[in-house]
Amino acid sequence: MRAAVVAVVAVLAARPRHAFAQPAAPDWTIAPIAGTDFPLDFYAGVQVEAPNRLRASTTIGFMPRGYVDVIDKVLVGLGAYDQDVANLIESALASSLVWRTHVGYRPWASHGFYAMAGYGLVTLGGGATASELITAATGKQLPVTDQGAPRSFDCRSTLHMADVEVGWEWHVDERWLVRAAVGGGFTFAASTSITPQYTPRDPRATEQLTDYGAGYLDGIYTSYVDTALITIAGGYTW
Repeated sequence: MRAAVVAVVAVLAARPRHAFAQPAAPDWTIAPIAGTDFPLDFYAGVQVEAPNRLRASTTIGFMPRGYVDVIDKVLVGLGAYDQDVANLIESALASSLVWRTHVGYRPWASHGFYAMAGYGLVTLGGGATASELITAATGKQLPVTDQGAPRSFDCRSTLHMADVEVGWEWHVDERWLVRAAVGGGFTFAASTSITPQYTPRDPRATEQLTDYGAGYLDGIYTSYVDTALITIAGGYTW
C-alpha cells in the first residue's frame, strides 16, 4: 500500500503544469448599437472593446427638428439669444446628419461603468429660409433692389463638436446589452452657407448680406450652442 501511494504522488509531481486548465483570456467584442443622444440625434452604429477594456465607437444618425427646438428653447430661456435667432438656427440645422466617434475605457471588468470622449459632426441640414428670418435675426435688410417680392435663401450650417460621456452598461444576457449615460457636446467650430434661391439684381450687395448672416450664425454656434446630453441605447454583442 505504501508503495502505491508513493507511486501516485510521484506521477502527480511529475505532471507538467500546462496540463491544468487555464482561465480563458477575454476576447475582443463587437456590438452593433442604436439609440438616442437627447437632444442631439437618433443613431445607429458599432462599438468595439479590446481585451484590456479600451473601447471605441462610431455612430451616424440625424437631428430631428424637435431636438433643435429643445436646444433653442433652453438657450432662449437662458438669454443666450432671442427667438428670431432661434428660428434661423432651426431653419439651418433641422434634419441634419450627425456623425459621432469616440474612444474610452471601462475601468473594471466586473462593472459596467465607462467613460468616453470624441468628436461630433452636425452637417447637411437646413433648407429654404425666408429673407424675413435673416433680417429679423441679424438686423440687416435685403438690398433695395431685392425688396418688394418674397425672397428665400438656402441656409445650411455645419457644426464641429467635442463630446464627453460617462455611463453604465448592463448585459441583459450573454449578448444583449443596454446602456445609459450623461455627457455634453461643445461646439468649437462652425461653417454656414447662405445662398439666394433667386437671381439677385445686385449680387455684390446680396453677398454682403449673406456673408454677414453666415458669420453671425457661426459666432452664435461657437459662443452658445453647447448642450447637455442624455444617452439611452441598446446593442447586441458578438
